Amino acid sequence: MAYRIDANDLSKTVSGLINRFGEAADTVMAEAVWRTAGQAVKELKKGGKFGGTGEYNRSWSRTMERKRLYAAARVYNKDHYRLTHLLEFGHAKVNGGRTTAYPHIEPVNEMVEELFVDNFTDLLAEELTKV
Repeated sequence: MAYRIDANDLSKTVSGLINRFGEAADTVMAEAVWRTAGQAVKELKKGGKFGGTGEYNRSWSRTMERKRLYAAARVYNKDHYRLTHLLEFGHAKVNGGRTTAYPHIEPVNEMVEELFVDNFTDLLAEELTKV
C-alpha cells in the first residue's frame, strides 16, 4: 500500500504514525499483561505438591491495575492469602523443627517472565498487521 505525501505534510504524517504505534503498543501491553496473569492463575490453580481440600488452589485470582504509564496485574490468593508464604517457605513448629516447604509460586513466577515476552511479541505482531 503506497501513499503520496506532500513534503510539507511529512512531519505530521510521521508523527501520526508514531502516535498510532504508541497507542497500539499500549493496548497490546495491557492485553499481554492480562493474558499472562490469566495463565499464571491457571498454573497456580493446578496446585503444588502438597495435599489439601483444594480450597487453597481454587481461590487464586487476578486483578488489573491500570495506571497512566504502565499496566500491571496482581495475581493473589483471595481467601487463603496467609498460607501462601507458609506453604512456599515452610515455618517453625511449636516443639522445634520446621515444616516442609512446598515451593509452588516461584516456579510460576519464573514461567511468567518468559511467557510475558512471548505474549507481548505475538500480540504486537498481530496489532502491527492491522496498522
